[in-house]
Amino acid sequence: MNAPTTPELTMSQQGGRREGRRGRLVRLVILAVVLGAGLWFGAKWLHDRQVHVFIIDSRIASDMVTISAQEAGRVVDLQVGTGDLVKPGQVLVSMDKRTVRLRILEARAEIDRIMAQRARLEAERSLIIRRNSSALKVAKAHIDVAVAAENAASATRASAETELNRGEKLFQRKVIAAQRLDGLRTTFTNADRQLLQARAAVREAEAELGEVEAEEIRVAVIEQELSALTAEAAALQARLEQHEVQLSDLDIISGINGIIDRTFVEEGEYVRPGTRLLMLHDPENVWVAANVKETEINRFTVGSTAAITVDAYPDLKLSGRVTWIGPAATSQFALLPNPNPSGNFTKVTQRVPVRIDIQGPRSLLRPGMMVEVVVDTGEAGAGDAGNN
Repeated sequence: MNAPTTPELTMSQQGGRREGRRGRLVRLVILAVVLGAGLWFGAKWLHDRQVHVFIIDSRIASDMVTISAQEAGRVVDLQVGTGDLVKPGQVLVSMDKRTVRLRILEARAEIDRIMAQRARLEAERSLIIRRNSSALKVAKAHIDVAVAAENAASATRASAETELNRGEKLFQRKVIAAQRLDGLRTTFTNADRQLLQARAAVREAEAELGEVEAEEIRVAVIEQELSALTAEAAALQARLEQHEVQLSDLDIISGINGIIDRTFVEEGEYVRPGTRLLMLHDPENVWVAANVKETEINRFTVGSTAAITVDAYPDLKLSGRVTWIGPAATSQFALLPNPNPSGNFTKVTQRVPVRIDIQGPRSLLRPGMMVEVVVDTGEAGAGDAGNN
């Protein structure tokens, strides 16, 4: 009864064994495929780490320009807002100019007053010079005439004195009469008086010449006054130019093509010199600021290429090139240094700043955006390292 069932049980067991072997073979194949894929991806991962430096904490950076007030005043016109595009020479903020304009008018009035006073002095100097020119000739002629008259009077007196002395001798010898002697004495007295008058005329002519020379000194005084007015006019002109510069500074003008990132004031607000008004940056002047571990900084150099992925735009693939490697680690620029007075030391890998210039469109990039950078450390970087 039992003999016929034995072959059937044997065939069932054999089928089960074949299915088991087939299942184990499939599992082995799957395991081999998984292990092969794991080995391939692991080898690729190791290879990528050997020929690339991965930096995941990088950001888009730009030169953020903060525009401040140069003069105190009230904001009367804020002509831009956040997100506006501006061009070089465009007025961004206008401030109240009335006070400065009044100062300019005052300075110009002072300059006009000084110019009028200078013109008056120059005219007076010219008049004195012309008048003195003729007066000097007249005074010298008067002196010459007076001196000649003095010489003549002196000669006449000398002659009268000689005649008087001879007459007195003759009178003593009873040669001439007393009346004749009195006449000689009268003649001498008149000659002496004429000499005194001639000498007085000479002194008067010399005094006249002194007055003319005093007028020439007045010309020198006028020259000094003109020099002082010239210096005062120069100082006022400098003050006027300073006020004009202040007037121009009350219009805050953009010096670059940029986009307004933020405004800090409102119309009607009073600001002082140095007060922040707004902030902007050039949207075309952006780059990647990366902080690289000090243990990896020797794996690339300036000129190494990089692949850039922006977190905000995962499908946007950009390329770049390392253009600058910082001369010091970021910890050296920390506001709060980390001293070690206790002697307990914990070694922390430092970071070195690196700049990577972006090649390609940059219109979508905003400063502060997070990016991931993969720097190629292959032969290109080695070649540049050799050149550097």
